Amino acid sequence: MDDNFCFNLKMEEFAKITARSLSAFKRDFMRVYGTTPGKWLMEKRLNNAFHLLTNMGKTVSEAAFESGFESTSHFSRSFRQRFGNSPTSIRHRIAV
Repeated sequence: MDDNFCFNLKMEEFAKITARSLSAFKRDFMRVYGTTPGKWLMEKRLNNAFHLLTNMGKTVSEAAFESGFESTSHFSRSFRQRFGNSPTSIRHRIAV
C-alpha cells in the first residue's frame, strides 16, 4: 500500500497484490498497523498532500489528485477534519 497509495485501488486490489483474501488482508493489516487499511490510506494521502502543499508549492488541486483523491471537495473536507484548516489556508500561510 505504501507504494500504491496515490492510485485509486480498491481494497480488494490491495488484497490481491498481497495474495490474500480481503478479510485476511484486513485482519493482518489491523494486527500489524493497529488501524484499518482505509484509515491508514486516508492518513497517508492527507500527509502526502500536506507535504505537497507546504514543501513542494503545489496547488490544492494538484496536491489532491497527486495524493490519490478523485474529488477536490472530498479532499478539502477530509483535510480540514485532519488538520483543522482548509488546504487553501495552509497553502496561503506558507506562501506568505
